Amino acid sequence: MSRGGSPRRAALRLLTGAAFTVVIWCGVLPRVLVWPPVARHVALMEDRRVDPAAMYYTELERLPQRPDWIERRLVLWP
Repeated sequence: MSRGGSPRRAALRLLTGAAFTVVIWCGVLPRVLVWPPVARHVALMEDRRVDPAAMYYTELERLPQRPDWIERRLVLWP
């Protein structure tokens, strides 16, 4: 017997993983788009005509992920 168990158990794990992916992709992610911070960011990108599929993070000046006070105190390389 293999480490993963029986073929039936492996198929069940595969189906569980696929179902989990479908729930996240079709249920959770669309709801995240209407969450106000995400909706504002999407609207801002659309207003600026930024195509997120073609956006490279090296082309952006600064990602607004952290407050400014963290940037001032954060030292990545001493």
